[in-house]
This record gives sequence, C-alpha cells and structure tokens, in this order.
Amino acid sequence: MESIKTFGRDLKYAFHVATHPLDGFWDLKHEKRGKMYIALLFLVLYVVTDILDKQFNNYYFNELAVFPEDINVVGTFVRVALIVAIWVAANWGFTTLFDGEGSMRDILLYTGYSMLPLVLSQILLLPLTNILTSNEATIVSLVTYLGIGWTAMLIYTGTMTTHQYSGGKTFLSLLVILLGMAVIVFLGMMFFYLVQEIWNFIYAIYRELELRR
Repeated sequence: MESIKTFGRDLKYAFHVATHPLDGFWDLKHEKRGKMYIALLFLVLYVVTDILDKQFNNYYFNELAVFPEDINVVGTFVRVALIVAIWVAANWGFTTLFDGEGSMRDILLYTGYSMLPLVLSQILLLPLTNILTSNEATIVSLVTYLGIGWTAMLIYTGTMTTHQYSGGKTFLSLLVILLGMAVIVFLGMMFFYLVQEIWNFIYAIYRELELRR
C-alpha cells in the first residue's frame, strides 16, 4: 500500500513539473525529487501510446490503420531507445563544452519527464479520432501540436534549468545538440556500412577459397 502511495506522489510531481517547469526542473535536479523510474515510464508510455494510436486511430487520420501489419513494435522501441541514447550522449557531450552542469542522468531524467504532455495527447487522440469526422481534423491537429509544443517547451526549460544556461545559450546549445545528433547518426551509418563491406570482403574470400578446394 505504501508503494502505491509513493508512486502516486511521484506521478503527481510529474504533473507539477509539466505545469511549473522552472520550479519543477530545479527541484528535479537540486532537490533530488526526480525519480528515474518515472522518467523511463513516460518514455515507455510514449512508445506504447504511439503504437496504439497507429493501430487503432481512425483511418481518416492514420494511414497505418489500413495496414496494421506495417507496424513494427520491436522496431519502434529500438528506434526510440536509439534516439534517446543519441540525444543524451550528444546533449552531455556538447553541453560539457559549454560549461553545462547536467550529468547524463540529469539529462535522461528531464527528458523523460518532458514526455508527459506528448503521452497525454496521444492518449486523448485515441478516442477522439474514433469520434470525430474528417471535417473536424483541425481538432486532431490542435491536440497533436499542443502535445508536441508543450513537450518541446519542457525540453527547452529542462535544458536551461539543468545546465544553468540563459535563454539564448539554451537555444544555441539545442541547435548544436541537434547538429551533433545528425553527425552521430551519419558516423554510425558510415561505421555499419564499413563493417558490412569488410564482412562482404571476408565472406567473398572465404567463398573463393571454398570453391578452389
């Protein structure tokens, strides 16, 4: 029973962070009020609600509803995990150069808490898209953009508060982080391409030796 009450308090605090981001993110780091399991829970819920929306949203608003076999659950989890990992690594790496004060744990923590509005918007869209018609698509768009905008605002505020930046420095650092993520993805793709080419070369030699026996 006590564990349920603790979970309720931790979850309630997540809503406090979403509605009072400056105070919330400050306490998240400096008062140690953030819980990693809550941050990870929101990241998992984002993936789950995204899959549910793709599966059950009305086909007027979701083309994948017509082809549910194209939905890859494992691939979605892996993709989100990779994006979060690259975001945390790039965030920590570049903000360290800019005298940022946040650790990798701090970055993952505020990122997870920032996902709450996006999760809520996706939960809300599930019944809405099955009630509204195509003529009322503006309501669906409004909910979608509200969730994305609110989450983006929280990530901006979380970055500013966690690293102790000014508003302008936060904006600049986010641009650099996004550029860094693109570079990491590019280098990762080049690395896997190189590994694949090396493997194909070794395999071709092996096949050649086998044929000469």
